[in-house]
Amino acid sequence: MTGKPTILLIGPTPPPHHGVSMAMQILLASPLAEAFRLVHLDISDRRGINHIDQPDLHDVFLFVKQFLRNLAFILRERPALFYLPISQTRLGFLRDSLFILPALLMRIPVVLHLHGAHFDVMYDGAGPTWRTYMGLILGRVSRFVVLGEMLRPIFSRWASPDKISVIPNGVRLDSAPKEPAPISRRRDGDPFRVIFLSSLGRQKGLFVLLQAIPSVEKSCPGAEFLIAGPWWGKTTQREAEDCVALLDITEKVRFVGPLTGQQKSAFLQSGSLFVFPGIQQEGQPMTVLEAMSEGLPVIATDRGCLKETVIDGVTGFIVPPNSPEAIAEKIIHLIQHPALRDQMAANAFMRVGHCYTVEQFANRLGEAFRQTMIDAQGRSAREVRIGSIP
Repeated sequence: MTGKPTILLIGPTPPPHHGVSMAMQILLASPLAEAFRLVHLDISDRRGINHIDQPDLHDVFLFVKQFLRNLAFILRERPALFYLPISQTRLGFLRDSLFILPALLMRIPVVLHLHGAHFDVMYDGAGPTWRTYMGLILGRVSRFVVLGEMLRPIFSRWASPDKISVIPNGVRLDSAPKEPAPISRRRDGDPFRVIFLSSLGRQKGLFVLLQAIPSVEKSCPGAEFLIAGPWWGKTTQREAEDCVALLDITEKVRFVGPLTGQQKSAFLQSGSLFVFPGIQQEGQPMTVLEAMSEGLPVIATDRGCLKETVIDGVTGFIVPPNSPEAIAEKIIHLIQHPALRDQMAANAFMRVGHCYTVEQFANRLGEAFRQTMIDAQGRSAREVRIGSIP
């Protein structure tokens, strides 16, 4: 093999901004591009997050176009590896499988990356015919990538342990570490600011957070809550606004809309505490890592890899899902114990630097790619010329 090995990457980039598209954007800009020749097929639907999992005729035309481009890339580039973030819905998996099939037919090793945590729920809820079809595809995949150790069992029915790689997400850190601003040094009159950043829907825990606010307000009336992100539909927005009015917390809550880039960084830096009260099984939400990288302690629910990311009592708190009482209790505790909040903030920032940088993500994924190609060729590492990642 001469030159850099070619890897065909299939996946979306922002907009819209969600975990998978953001992870693909980070991957494309990571040091992986120095070790491999990356060829990317963008499968984004630019109409916005409301159209995700809402198939229509536009999606059919979009898929046909993308499928033909995928086939052309495979035939023209003859990549050494095929990489795809796998969907967790039946229709999404069907689309993904049609992307995968040409690679399998060409005997190109396939790496599937799961960015969520409930793929097995989709499989277990399917009928025998669907499970058989999934097995035919997944049984021929060369390697699976998951975000945390607790997600390994999802693919154990199709792959041996050495073919399942645990690779957490990575975020970019500034070269100069930020010193989290202690509450004790905040200007007199500055409110304690609790922030939440995600797509705004029930499964992300938006309504759980709203229901926690009255208890916080009763004990700590100076706190304020800023909520950022795109609405998961107009109905959700109306229901949330009605909930705010019913709970009489209009003066305490502000919805600031979608944020990206520097706006998002500034928003996170303005906070005292980050809350992620997800109800659904999560993978490893990028927004949690971004909050920690800005020196914020995190209160998160025990869903997916969050317990592996947020160390309970060290970088924040882990609480049961769907429990406004538990969230309120931990918010109040950190308001009333500023020294603990400051220590958790510093711990959160250091944990990202030790475990979750873009460079670490690139190194881990690059090694998984490298090993997959070696395994597929049946040769030793010395016989495969694959550039190292700086």
